Amino acid sequence: MSETGYVPRPRSSPRVLLKRLREIMAEPAEPQARLEKLVRAIAANMVADVCSIYVRRTSGALELFATQGLKPEAVHATRMAPGEGLVGWVADRRQPLSVTNAPAHPSFSYRAETGEDPLQAFLGVPVVRSGQVLGVLVVQNRTQRRYTDDEIEAAQIVATVLAEIVPTGDLLDEADTKEAQALLEAPESGRGAAVSAGIAIGTVALLEPDSRTHKVFAESVAAEKTRLEDAVAGLQKSVDEMIATDAKVAGVSREVLEVYRLFAYDRGWVRRIEEKVLSGLTAETAVEQVQAENRERMRAAPDPYLRERLHDLEDLSRRLIRALQGLEGPPELPEGAILMAETLGPAELLELSTDRLAGLVLADGGGTSHAAIVARSLGLPFVSGLPGMVESARPGDTVIVDGDTGEVHLRPPSDALRSYADKKAMRERRLEAYAALRDEPAVTKDGALIDLQMNAGLLLDMPHLKETGASGIGLFRTELPFLIGRTLPTAAEQEHLYREVLRAAGTKPVVFRTADIGSDKRATYMTQPVEANPAMGWRGLRVSLDREGLFRTQLRAMIAAAGGRELRVLLPLVTTVEEVEAARGVIEKELSRRKRGRKPVPSSVIVGVMIEIPSAAWSARSIAAASDFVSIGGNDLAQFFFAADRESALVSSRYDPLCPAFIGFVGRTISEAKAAGRPVGYCGEQASDPLMALVLMGLGLRSLSVTASSVAPLKAMIRSVDLGALSGWLNETLAAPSGELRREVEAYAEAAGVALPSWA
Repeated sequence: MSETGYVPRPRSSPRVLLKRLREIMAEPAEPQARLEKLVRAIAANMVADVCSIYVRRTSGALELFATQGLKPEAVHATRMAPGEGLVGWVADRRQPLSVTNAPAHPSFSYRAETGEDPLQAFLGVPVVRSGQVLGVLVVQNRTQRRYTDDEIEAAQIVATVLAEIVPTGDLLDEADTKEAQALLEAPESGRGAAVSAGIAIGTVALLEPDSRTHKVFAESVAAEKTRLEDAVAGLQKSVDEMIATDAKVAGVSREVLEVYRLFAYDRGWVRRIEEKVLSGLTAETAVEQVQAENRERMRAAPDPYLRERLHDLEDLSRRLIRALQGLEGPPELPEGAILMAETLGPAELLELSTDRLAGLVLADGGGTSHAAIVARSLGLPFVSGLPGMVESARPGDTVIVDGDTGEVHLRPPSDALRSYADKKAMRERRLEAYAALRDEPAVTKDGALIDLQMNAGLLLDMPHLKETGASGIGLFRTELPFLIGRTLPTAAEQEHLYREVLRAAGTKPVVFRTADIGSDKRATYMTQPVEANPAMGWRGLRVSLDREGLFRTQLRAMIAAAGGRELRVLLPLVTTVEEVEAARGVIEKELSRRKRGRKPVPSSVIVGVMIEIPSAAWSARSIAAASDFVSIGGNDLAQFFFAADRESALVSSRYDPLCPAFIGFVGRTISEAKAAGRPVGYCGEQASDPLMALVLMGLGLRSLSVTASSVAPLKAMIRSVDLGALSGWLNETLAAPSGELRREVEAYAEAAGVALPSWA
């Protein structure tokens, strides 16, 4: 023992240990005898005085199933209650615990029947499969010593292998195996972020290839290594071909494709997989283990650019596993599929058989993500922020997604299924009632006409214009083609899209927002400096003015598509009057170019500005005077007003835009813009909140642009409102704010007989 009391130990060898475990699993033996051989092998490899395996029962208790070093009579007699002791600590937190002096730990629980009195050092690792803790692997030593990172990693690898084989029946007897399987099949419920409204009842489909279709241990390490090498070579070839077909793309696009290729050729990534294969695992299991390690890094990464790059590794891992399994392309979906995944890009979503897709549940993805925009366009209920639920899901499981409340029920009991089937039917009846209002005007009881428009971003959104009875497209997000594809869209491709959008709109107006690129809105082919605060950095109109070639190409396409009809252009994230003037100058250049070519030009070009940052809101009068109309972008304006990243689960829910401070600020902005004699509207997800829409109308707004699914419910509400009475009440309420504005607005609406949307 050293002066510090710690004793250095020989380094454990995961490769040797896995080889021994594979041999034990291959030997004919009764489950209990096999377990005892396993703990002896693990203890010997890790030079531990004790190795124990605890198995979790359906009650939540952790039962000692096998041990080397503790009293044999404690096996199946010692049970730790949920959360009890260091073993319970590991199971509850689903993370390893390494301590040098176990009895001194506040969670330590003494069990005399185990004979653990002389033990000091403790290392516990959870045995987790499909998000469920199936047990805990424990090693202990008499001396006070630190377990090295290599030893902890070796224990985690063993725990991963145990997780794969516990439910198979090779390690436990029939009754215990059924109990372990019951844990994996137990109902789960959770509440995430409600991203896209609606209710879906269907079966789970995963982007991840099903891990149950492959073995854990390799029959031949050499053959498995060859399989991996062939699959990696195939993956690299497919990336090379992608770059070759994009050879005509501008240099900036090729640079990012080269970054993607670097990941595919990254020796560090491939070597980590190879090491696990050489230890005796199948190639698929090795990729899954490395993928899980990368996923933990991704979830912990504070930098959005790094998170995006780790998403690339996630995609490459999925592709590699499919290649190993001989699969090509995206997975085939069953009818009524609920797709559950870690992350999902809009391109991946559109590549799937969306006619079979009923809903989405993601571990990571906010309400303003591009997958969310596409999901709303498709009318798919969508809930995000449930990583544990995604991890627990298995293909074919029944799942309920409530996009109104954010609730998700995995493997629900029959009474929950009946309840949600009734709720879904009631919702559909309410939608039928709203549909009857499609051709009715959005006019208040006292005769005020509200211009109720819808947001769009894809051509597949356009049928909703007729279905909902919206008066026009108040916001068409043009950046989606830039972000969904793997290359920069050409002028011809853009012109075709804009012409088709205008054709689909008929006589109704369309407001095209120029590409709002930057911050979280980056395609794989785009490069830009890594910024500490990208949401406040190089994005929006700033990018367009700095990359005038990209801006002019887009404007050229819009002008050509409009032909002889009116063209409405909206500039995103305006910060100064000078930016508006510069953008209008570029528009004039493109109009002059078109005229010189003797080609038809729009009958008029109306240029609007988006007020999305507090400084622009504070200067709303002068900025409005330099434009033709104003659109308040509530999502970003609230984000900057509250200094709360709307994509961060830690802070986005800490504020309510329907509070006196923010509403007062919005009211001032509306007044200043109107003082310049310009029409003012409000776009963004906030306006889809019926209580927020009521307040905006009370502040004097007469134009709202909302999601397609919100148009009909809001029209019904508008037709039940006495706007004069609402405005008078709101002025009095804001003059003496109580801080409970949402509750007060809801109480007013109920007392005044306002038809608030409800799916209950």
